[in-house]
Amino acid sequence: MAAGIIRQSQFYLIFSFLGMIVLGALLLKAPFVTHKGGLAWLDAFFTSVSSVCVVGMASVPIDGFNTAGQLVVVFLVQAGGLGIMTLTASIIFFLGRDFSWGGKKVLASISDDFPINKINVLIKTIVLYTFAIEFTGFLLLLPGFYWQGHSLGESAYFAFFHAVAAYCNAGFSLYPTSFTGQSVYLKMVISMLVICGGLGFYVIYDILNRRPGTYFQVNTKIVVITSLLLIAGGTLGIKGLEWLGENKTLSWADAFFQSVITRSAGFNSVDMQNLESSTLFIMTMLMLIGASPNSTGGGMKTTTFAVVVLSVWSIVRGHGRVVVFKREISAAYQMKAFAIMIVFLMIVIVCTVFLCATISSSYPLKNIGFEVVSALSTTGLSLGYAEVAAPYGKIALMCCMFLGRLGPFSIFMFLAGRNRHSQLSYPQETVILA
Repeated sequence: MAAGIIRQSQFYLIFSFLGMIVLGALLLKAPFVTHKGGLAWLDAFFTSVSSVCVVGMASVPIDGFNTAGQLVVVFLVQAGGLGIMTLTASIIFFLGRDFSWGGKKVLASISDDFPINKINVLIKTIVLYTFAIEFTGFLLLLPGFYWQGHSLGESAYFAFFHAVAAYCNAGFSLYPTSFTGQSVYLKMVISMLVICGGLGFYVIYDILNRRPGTYFQVNTKIVVITSLLLIAGGTLGIKGLEWLGENKTLSWADAFFQSVITRSAGFNSVDMQNLESSTLFIMTMLMLIGASPNSTGGGMKTTTFAVVVLSVWSIVRGHGRVVVFKREISAAYQMKAFAIMIVFLMIVIVCTVFLCATISSSYPLKNIGFEVVSALSTTGLSLGYAEVAAPYGKIALMCCMFLGRLGPFSIFMFLAGRNRHSQLSYPQETVILA
């Protein structure tokens, strides 16, 4: 029964995203949408996939769309960030209705055994939190854009667009060079919106609904601590490696901004092609880790990374169990974390090899790998390949973006649906590992 519900939830998720992608492409090719450079069908689909999968990678400049086209992009980003089924459920609640028990079971299966009787509260928390943060971001960004010399109306439009894009961890910007050369204030507000969107809905639910006298869940503690360590480590790594290279003028604000953004958002405040190779490697690692589970971001997820690191550390110390915050992480979840990481890395390798075999050999391998990881982790940072890629290259990146948005979730749900308990036991045997 559980396996059937999981398969049903996977079916709904995949086809709802596909349907939204097709709808988005049709809207971008509608007569009321124009692009100053023209828009081919392939670029319309590329932009739609990038929007729905909250990637932010663009094959045509977003600022080239007219207002209608940019609003279509924002709508697709919002739908993709919330998740199609979450968005549908929220509409049902706003209409004052409830949905069936079967629908709750589907949402609960997506939520990894989240209590069915609390699904209503969870959905309401997600929707209210999302719009509250986006509205707060809008209010904070408004004066920032106004101080940059925009009119009040233009500032309000820029604030609205970037608040949604930042919270949903999509790196679309109305500036041709993203946030390069923009004020520190704007960069900090965008960073905070990205962090709020990347924490994960369960963490937010736990924080907002914690009763006095109770402790935060272990999942919440792991997500918050891991996120802080990655932000701090990324900032120090980017600043330090650029200082050791030729870019000694990189500011701490830009280093912090790129550390936050690299884990799934895709904005940039520096010229990506001028960064050191060592810096790009660190950013690739951060993109692979990504945001937290059930957030608007992608990647392998912070909890997967944390469980793998804790498992390795436990083995190095000679301990047979992984204990964190006086709670033990089961062996089953440790194996699932390793499985998600390995499968994700295998997808990266296969996609990188495919692109290497199909594009010009003059394009550096590090650039190809960077683009693939950026697409799979739904980050959206680019070293320039997306805009000049041949049709098959754009199609390959589109597949990477779609796989990246569904990949870790689908892998986990597949593993969760295959828990089989056997009464048989077999003799243990040793295997030579080194």
